[in-house]
Amino acid sequence: MEIKKGSHQFRNVHYKSDAEYVVKVARTLLTPIGIWPLYRSESLPDRIKMYCQISVIFCLMCFLLVPHLIYTYFDVEQLTKMMKVIAAQVFSTLAIIKFWTVIVNRQGIRYCLQEMERQYRDVECEEDRLVMIKSAKIGRLFTITYLSLSYGGALPYHIILPLVADRIVKEDNTTMLPLPYLSDYVFFAVETSPILEIFFVGQIFISSIILSTNCGVYSLIANCVMHACCLFEVVCRQINTIFEYEREDLRRRLYAIVDNHLQAIRYAEKIEETLNIVFLCEMVGCTIIICFLEFGVLVDWEDQQTLGMMTYAVLMTSIFVNVFIISFIGDRLKEKSERVGELTYSIEWYRLPSGIINDLAMIIIRSSRPSHLTAGKIFDVSLQGFCDVCKTSAAYLNFLRTMIA
Repeated sequence: MEIKKGSHQFRNVHYKSDAEYVVKVARTLLTPIGIWPLYRSESLPDRIKMYCQISVIFCLMCFLLVPHLIYTYFDVEQLTKMMKVIAAQVFSTLAIIKFWTVIVNRQGIRYCLQEMERQYRDVECEEDRLVMIKSAKIGRLFTITYLSLSYGGALPYHIILPLVADRIVKEDNTTMLPLPYLSDYVFFAVETSPILEIFFVGQIFISSIILSTNCGVYSLIANCVMHACCLFEVVCRQINTIFEYEREDLRRRLYAIVDNHLQAIRYAEKIEETLNIVFLCEMVGCTIIICFLEFGVLVDWEDQQTLGMMTYAVLMTSIFVNVFIISFIGDRLKEKSERVGELTYSIEWYRLPSGIINDLAMIIIRSSRPSHLTAGKIFDVSLQGFCDVCKTSAAYLNFLRTMIA
C-alpha cells in the first residue's frame, strides 16, 4: 500500500488481486461453460464464440437429462427406484435454470462484479480493506465447503455406485454395466461395447458440467452477498470513527458515510434484483431434492446397501449445507443492514452539532427498511426459510413413505 503525497489519500494498489481472490473459484468454474460475465469483449468473433459455447453446453445438458426423464417415467417398473433418481433430475434441472438465469442477467451480474473491483480500488483506508478481505475469506470458506461436499457425494454417485450395482440383463440373456444415469435413447440402443463405455464416460463428463454450473453460480452468490455485507460493515466502522475528525470536517465526513451507505444499499438491491429467481429455485428445488435423498437413505438402509446409503447421506448433507449457507448469508445481510441504524443511534450523537444530528436521523430512518434477499419476491431468504425447508422436506418424506407403503 502507498499514500498519495500531498493529499494523504490512501491507494489500494493491490485492488485487482483482492477482487481476483473473491471471484477466482466462480470464474474458474463458469468460464469453461461460457457464462462468466467478465473478461469477454463485445467483438463479433467473441460473441459468436460465446453463443456457440453456450449452445453446445446446453445441448449436452439436455442430452443427459431428457433421455433420463424418458427412462424414469416410461420404462421404470419399480416405484422406489424412480423415487431415488428424481433428486438427480431436479438437481440437473436447477443447473439449467441457473445456467440461463446467469445468461439472461449477464449485465446485472457484470455490474456487481465491476462494482466490487471499483470498491476495492476506492477503499478509504487499510482498516476498511481488511474488513472487506475478511468477508471475502468467509465467502471463500463457504464455497470450498460446498464444493468439497458436492464433489465428495457426486463422484461416488456417478462412478462407484454404477460399478457396484446389479448388472442389467439384456434380451439375449447377457448382462451389461448400468449407466450412471439410466436413460432411454429413443433412436438408438446403448448396449454394446465400445458405445456403452463412451456413453458411460460421456454421462460422467456432462454431469461434471452440471455440477460445475451449480457450484459456480453458488460461489458467485456467496461471494457477492458477503461483499454486500462487508460494505455495511465498512459503514459501521466509519460511523464509529466519526469523532476522530475535526469539527469543520464532520459534515464532509458524514457525506462520505451517507454515500457509502447508499452504495451498499444499491449493491444489495442489484444482487436481489438479478438473482431472486435463483434463490427461489434453490429454496424450492432443494426442498424436493432433500426429500428424495432422505428417501434414498431410508431405502438403502432397509436394503443394507451401506455404500449407497453413505453416498445419499453425503449428497443430502451437501444440499443441507447449501440451503443453510444461502439462508445464513441472507440473514447476515439483513442483520448488517439493520446494524447501521442501531450503531448510528448508539454513538454519542448528542456531542455533535445539531445539523449533523439531523443528518444522522436520516441514516437511522433509512436503516429501518433493511436490505434483504427474496426468493422470487415471494418470501425472504433467511434462517427461518432454512427451518421451513427442513420441515417441508420431512413432511414430503412422510407423504412418500405413506404412499409407497
